[in-house]
Amino acid sequence: MADWPPKKNAAFTWYFFIRDADGDPVAGATALDVESSGDGAVFADVAAVEADEGEGLYSCAISAAEMNFDVVALICKTSTAGAKTAAQVIYTATRQLTDLAFPTTTGRSID
Repeated sequence: MADWPPKKNAAFTWYFFIRDADGDPVAGATALDVESSGDGAVFADVAAVEADEGEGLYSCAISAAEMNFDVVALICKTSTAGAKTAAQVIYTATRQLTDLAFPTTTGRSID
């Protein structure tokens, strides 16, 4: 199971919707092209292939190397007529919420 926030230098699956001008999901979008930019660098194609999850929802696996930045910007373009580019900015962290849970045997818990 995924934890929060997205972890720096760890694989991540990005889920996103492709929408039309009215904001409606676009099912069956073609020629998807996911690109990433780490810490403001030039956008480059991600290594993984995009997957159609159905009903206008898509996903793409982002590798650990592509997530090894403090800020990761993701965009997905498509050649489908009327479809808009999906975009998201992810702020990564070196520790996640589960990293903050200490066993009571360490003496650092509240128990």
